[in-house]
Amino acid sequence: MYAKKHIILVFGILLLLVIAILNSCKEEIYMLPTKQSLDFSELIGNENTDDINLTIYYMSPYILTNTPLSIDNFINSYQVNRNIIKGRDLEGHIDLFKQISNDDLVPVKKKSSFLNVRLYYVFESKKNGKLFDVAMWGGDGDDNSIFVSGFEVQENEIFYDVIMPFLPEDAAKEWSLFINELNAVEDSKP
Repeated sequence: MYAKKHIILVFGILLLLVIAILNSCKEEIYMLPTKQSLDFSELIGNENTDDINLTIYYMSPYILTNTPLSIDNFINSYQVNRNIIKGRDLEGHIDLFKQISNDDLVPVKKKSSFLNVRLYYVFESKKNGKLFDVAMWGGDGDDNSIFVSGFEVQENEIFYDVIMPFLPEDAAKEWSLFINELNAVEDSKP
């Protein structure tokens, strides 16, 4: 009888151990970096146009800050401008966002350890909340990496191009000039 209880106890402990190991493996599997997928048509396919909006937060790219800005610090900064575009005003420009494809989401080789945001935009719906967001830039990783829905990718001009029509003319000119300067520096690298 004693041996039977001992075997049941050992079996129970082994079963709990196996369950704990499988749970920890499952969590790690979900934490592994995978290639991000972005299908804008699919994201907004079930959305009513009146229920979606695009909010763009931006500051001059030439403003220096004492510390790098996280998304929260950035959007709450007094130096940040905010532009909200409602669904009806987006209707004529939805094709711009559909230009973003999975090919534009190239993972970085070296991940950044922090954000240094100067431009942030978020596409939201009343029904489903945040559909996707883009934060520019990562710090100390690959040059000028961009975060798309939290996934760090290599910089691509498409992420600037899609929002330029929604920025005030002076801000669009300043950002275009800055992006051209960045490209000139990148092109001059050996």
